[in-house]
Order: sequence, then structure tokens, then C-alpha cells
Amino acid sequence: MGTHKKDPGRQRTQVSAGAMAPMLALEAYTRARVSREDSHLIRLRVSAVNGCRYCAAMHRRDARRDGWDDARIAAAEDWSAHAGQLSEGEQAVLGFADAVTRIDGEESVPDALWDEVVRHRGGSGTGQLLMEVVTINAWNRIAVATRKDPASLRGVDPRDIEPRNSDPEDTTRTDPR
Repeated sequence: MGTHKKDPGRQRTQVSAGAMAPMLALEAYTRARVSREDSHLIRLRVSAVNGCRYCAAMHRRDARRDGWDDARIAAAEDWSAHAGQLSEGEQAVLGFADAVTRIDGEESVPDALWDEVVRHRGGSGTGQLLMEVVTINAWNRIAVATRKDPASLRGVDPRDIEPRNSDPEDTTRTDPR
């Protein structure tokens, strides 16, 4: 496989409106059933895992609008390094998001993890979270493949596109992966 050089002036064909209709239906389904808190956790984490800068910027912006600070966003994006800042239920949701995103056969989501999510979010809630993870994974793949530019999003702050470490004394960039 060769390396890919991005041509910033090159436009890629976007997905047709007809093809987007099922995605918008999935989006509406999960928005009506998954809490904003769990949605932010999942969308931030999965976008970080998948390296989708467009979706990560969008969901940082959205989380900030809902009162999340840089530290909370960083905790969601790199949860294993910030586990002490998260509840057991949040850790279960994020572990589940990781397992479903990095799927590699039937043992990718172990019974113990599934049961832990059920313990915190219930059986129906676990199914809704699964659909949330599936939805953001699909959005990530669309945005990455079509090279959506995070700077094109309305209302994003530069720190949504290129976040800095939550420690104001530390000027190094964070890597959420």
C-alpha cells in the first residue's frame, strides 16, 4: 500500500441525499433514545479511535455547548488514561464503544463487558448504546472517506479542531488515540 498525500484543493464527491436518508433515520433514532451524556461519551471516543477530525471537532463543539470542559472531553477521548475521572458506568460505556468500534470477530465484545453495560444501562439501554456506536462509526467512515474539513463546521472553536492538553501550563498537543 502506498502512502496517501492529501490534496487540500481536491474535492471529493459527497454522498447523495437519498443515500443519506437511512443515516439521518439512525441519527434520529439514537438521539431519541440515548442520553446526551452517553452520546457525548460515545461520539467523542469513537471519533478519536477512528481518527475522524471532522466528527471529533463537531462533537467537542457540541459537548462544550452542553457544559463540558476540556478535561471532560479529554477524559472521554482517552478514557483509559483518565479512568479516575469517570464513573464505573461511564467506563463501561466507553469500553463498550471501544470494543464495538475495534471489532474483530465474535469475541470482540466479551460477555463480561456486555453484562457490565447491562448492569449500568439496562438491557434495552445497551441495545440503544450499540446503535449509537454503530451510528457514529458510520458517520466517521463517511466523513473520513469524503475528507470532510473540520474547519467548515459552523461554531467550532480552533481548540475543537486541534485540542490542547487540559492543563493550561502544558502547551503540548494531545493525541486522543
